[in-house]
Amino acid sequence: MFFDHFHAFSPLMIPILALLIPIVAIVAHYLGRANSERQRHETIRELVRAGQPIPPELLGDVQDSDWHCARRERANPNRILVPAIINIAVGLGLMGMFSMMMPGAWLWSIGLLPLFIGLGLALYWTVERKQQPKP
Repeated sequence: MFFDHFHAFSPLMIPILALLIPIVAIVAHYLGRANSERQRHETIRELVRAGQPIPPELLGDVQDSDWHCARRERANPNRILVPAIINIAVGLGLMGMFSMMMPGAWLWSIGLLPLFIGLGLALYWTVERKQQPKP
């Protein structure tokens, strides 16, 4: 009885598993990060309860990584421009490919999605560049 129902769903198993694998990987990554943070906080609590000083290395990971990320983002004004150019190129490539595959069909319009994403990123880069203070 079970195998009759399983046989009906067997064609759907490959797409379902293909979609579940990245979801499981993302959830495992965030659970691992949460567990690591929980252990760090527990260690800090135990040190405070015992009256011990908190080593700067224990707090330094969080503070330094945030500071370096913010510094890296400020240092590179073109961080938005590269994905914009890539999306524009992919959009134009898809439009050209699909128009060559089936001339006169609507398939070329699939390339509009990455094209407009790239154009939006380029517009955002232009606006952000004008708002940044001059060093």
